[in-house]
Amino acid sequence: DNLQYFSLFTAMMRNIPLWSLFLLGSKFPIMALALSFPSSPSSPSSSSSSNYNNHDSFALSDYQKARALETAQSLDASRLHFQIMFVDDDNVKGRIAEGLLARVAEHNDAMFILFPSSSTIDASRNAPRDAAAPERAVAVCESLGLCETTSTMDGTSFDLSYLDEYDLLITMDDDIRSLILRSLSATDQEYYAPKVRLLSEFLSPEFCSISGKQGTSSARNEQDDTLSQDNGIPKTVQGITNDGRLLLDMLDQELRDRVAPCSDLVIGRSSNVLMSHQLEYQVAALILASSGVTKFCLETMQSQFDSAFEALLIKNFHNVDHLTVSGDQADDQLRRCSHSVTGFFSREQRQSRFERHIVDLRIKLGIDDSP
Repeated sequence: DNLQYFSLFTAMMRNIPLWSLFLLGSKFPIMALALSFPSSPSSPSSSSSSNYNNHDSFALSDYQKARALETAQSLDASRLHFQIMFVDDDNVKGRIAEGLLARVAEHNDAMFILFPSSSTIDASRNAPRDAAAPERAVAVCESLGLCETTSTMDGTSFDLSYLDEYDLLITMDDDIRSLILRSLSATDQEYYAPKVRLLSEFLSPEFCSISGKQGTSSARNEQDDTLSQDNGIPKTVQGITNDGRLLLDMLDQELRDRVAPCSDLVIGRSSNVLMSHQLEYQVAALILASSGVTKFCLETMQSQFDSAFEALLIKNFHNVDHLTVSGDQADDQLRRCSHSVTGFFSREQRQSRFERHIVDLRIKLGIDDSP
């Protein structure tokens, strides 16, 4: 039977040269073929691999942007804040990420916009026996100047109800994400998957930057680049670069100096960097990923309010009679329509956007004001 053949094959392997394996072809055709004919550089599989390598950067970037947009669309910015849950399996990385996100959010005037928490998967083989804060986690938090209360409090066990209670769940690795999603029905998996993301995804500038603002033109995006400090939205960096400046610019000087030596080795990497045996790499990855989360959430909120304000302009001012409406009249009308949307922007921003909308409307209606 097959077991006898396998035993015979194992014994013969110790004494028979590799070329002699063809003699076993009648009994082990697949194994003999695999061992006797290794892939050549000109084989189709190698060609496909080479072809993939030529285009993998573009494909990965495109994939990251698609996943980022999918997640951004699953969030609701109308409440003017996001609740974020970090999920680990060791009661260590999650609490560090929680403290870091609070610090990065505060630096970007978003302390009352982003509310981080953390929890641990109890079913994991890496889960600690009790909920007490591990000494090594407390030591890292202390070295980073994070909140002592958050760093030392007992850990929380993850519960599937958090999928509804939090806007975004961020897992430390793919095993944790898979474990969460596998606990759901197929229908629920499809619904919740966009809001359950890997922390390493936020190490990618392509993922963190919501580049295409729905309902706005490129000219509008350029003129709206700098927003008021009141809204907690930082100055946007035009374009997407791979050198990490988009993430580094979100950090205070102390954290920026901390990650500078290894930022190039961390930004854009997979979740493996979070599992590195080198503590400095792990800490740098957690810092930069927290920066990425902050950037992603703030840009998502900005993008959604941009679209909502644009929709108000189109609904209220869309024909030739509206071209003579003054800025003050327009602002009063828009404020009556939606205090929540218009309140996100300063009066100056609303006026500027209205003026640009009227310019666009004149062009759309084919009205030429030139002498």
